[in-house]
Amino acid sequence: MLWSVTTVLHRINMNVFMKPRAETMLVSTMPRQRKGRMKFNKLLNTICCMLLVCACEAQTMRVWMKDGSERQFAVREIESVTFSKEEVSMEQLKKEIEHFLDEWNDAMIAADTVRLGAMMDDGIILRHITGMTQTKREWLEEVASGSMKYHKIEKRDVVVTSNSDGSASVSFTSVITATIWGSYGTWTLSGTMRLVKRNGRWIRKE
Repeated sequence: MLWSVTTVLHRINMNVFMKPRAETMLVSTMPRQRKGRMKFNKLLNTICCMLLVCACEAQTMRVWMKDGSERQFAVREIESVTFSKEEVSMEQLKKEIEHFLDEWNDAMIAADTVRLGAMMDDGIILRHITGMTQTKREWLEEVASGSMKYHKIEKRDVVVTSNSDGSASVSFTSVITATIWGSYGTWTLSGTMRLVKRNGRWIRKE
């Protein structure tokens, strides 16, 4: 005896903190011999539906039998917490920017001017707490010479914003222990960076 079961699952559209729309499923059985098999058909359809419910956690389903009749089954309701595409993208952005800041701080502590240089736009102007500004080249030379030596950096209160032009802005507070031009101390500074993505990597533009 040969039996075949066809299942068609339509995509579930979900919103944050909302229950999914009713799921539609089609389960059909096609016996080669019909006589005396109606009860078996119904049993087979019911079993298949139960298995499908376990797999996709649908709310309701409609089942069409081979003879064209339709039956609707109600299953337990579920609460679904999902993220929209925008929320997923924002979460990913936050992770990438947090990673950038960690890499930036590690490179500063290591005085790795090659890595720092690769993370900045060539035209960037850096502003110190004193109000003094430096070009990318000037600051990297200070770091390389040891005039600016960073011992420990702790970041706090990171806020990431996605900009309409594709760039990202991040504001944060840094607690920096450093030796700057011979003076050792710990400073708590608030800062903002604007980053742009080039060749799959974030670069500090401002």
